[in-house]
Amino acid sequence: MYEMLKGYAKVEGVYGNTDNQEIRSLFPRKKVLKAGKFLIGVVHGDGKNKTTEKRVLDEFEDKPDIIVFGHSHIPYLRFDQGTLLFNPGSATDKRKQPYYSFGILEIEDEIKSKHVFYSNKNE
Repeated sequence: MYEMLKGYAKVEGVYGNTDNQEIRSLFPRKKVLKAGKFLIGVVHGDGKNKTTEKRVLDEFEDKPDIIVFGHSHIPYLRFDQGTLLFNPGSATDKRKQPYYSFGILEIEDEIKSKHVFYSNKNE
């Protein structure tokens, strides 16, 4: 998938707990990206002894404007002390969720975020 995507544009990402060594060699565990005046923290969110949301917040000492994470496959969109926490869900593995999903972030003078839900991943 990475090879296909990089044919279209630069690919930014992080690895997660089930990624193989090839992906781990290409991407860091977490990173911070800049989009205009906003900072975006990206992290998978796996770990122990806390909720996924608490773990992703604890990953960044200097809180970015947005933290994009995954791990749980549960769509999530909430602010925590001024930081937007955004989990797009999963386009391929909805687990116990009723729908597949992906997320859209529009970043200009402000941040707009939304989820797109659908029931059949083959459509």
